[in-house]
Amino acid sequence: MRDFRWGLEPQQPADPAQAIDADKETLDWGEAEWGTHRYHIRGLVNDTIAQLGRREKAAVLGAGNHGDVDLPDVSTHFQGLTVLDTEDNVLEEVLESTGSSAAGRIKSLTRVDYTGLDQISFYERYEELLSGGAAADKLVAFLRDSAFEARRVEVMPHLKKSFSLVVSSGVHTQLFYADALAQFHGYMEQYTEAQRKAIIEAIRSLRNSLVTAYNQTLLSLLKPNGRIVVWSEMILIDESKSEIMEELNGKTLGSERTAYLFSVFGKFGMDAAVLGLKDLHDKLKTDQLLFRSWSWYTESGKRYLVAGLSGPVR
Repeated sequence: MRDFRWGLEPQQPADPAQAIDADKETLDWGEAEWGTHRYHIRGLVNDTIAQLGRREKAAVLGAGNHGDVDLPDVSTHFQGLTVLDTEDNVLEEVLESTGSSAAGRIKSLTRVDYTGLDQISFYERYEELLSGGAAADKLVAFLRDSAFEARRVEVMPHLKKSFSLVVSSGVHTQLFYADALAQFHGYMEQYTEAQRKAIIEAIRSLRNSLVTAYNQTLLSLLKPNGRIVVWSEMILIDESKSEIMEELNGKTLGSERTAYLFSVFGKFGMDAAVLGLKDLHDKLKTDQLLFRSWSWYTESGKRYLVAGLSGPVR
């Protein structure tokens, strides 16, 4: 997933006298932050852990390098923590090199295929069709067929029912869609406007199938009585949507805030995020569901309305 690194690379202080706490200096997990994006994630995760019975192993998907989830802290509550990411990271190496107390408790699995697309050689076949000037209807058919092919692939079967806690850190909006559009962009001039719309709609349809399949994979990783935690950025708050936050801040009752949030998610939310959270919401026990929302100011200056939920499977 996205690689923000958050100062994960080991650094040697110029003055040894300044090396008071190398672990804190090189591994920033936001322990001292209050009211930030990471603060809210940490609260949701910790409140979920508090509701667990047996705490055996935990898994975090999508947080290998960018520090949204306080991995060392989570690892203290379990026999082991496995971090699964689609890209390479240096998590284990850095934990060991800094002498972190979490070294040995955290295992990092990289280049994990969350969708099954790698197993059906999707991207290679997609590029071959695009570069070969495939007709629009052939490309649309390929994208539709790929949804069925990917659904037949077992994702991470060796980890089924392995974890008491499964955390998905901002994955829904990162799955497939932006990469597929970027790949298509270089060949858009080959197609008419109507054909482009049909191809992009087929890409969206495949994306939606992958989002719900990813949710099913998350649930398959849980042990009986385990709990899942998911968060995603839901709405990009720009000038045209600033009134959303103003109206939300005016609602003091939790039930009013939740009802309003679900309403604006349906109107303004990013498709993958809305589908991902709604699909999971319907699969979790509502009487044990935790639901949170908060505002996230990113380093790039963007502001998002974020939602997170957790609970056991129905």
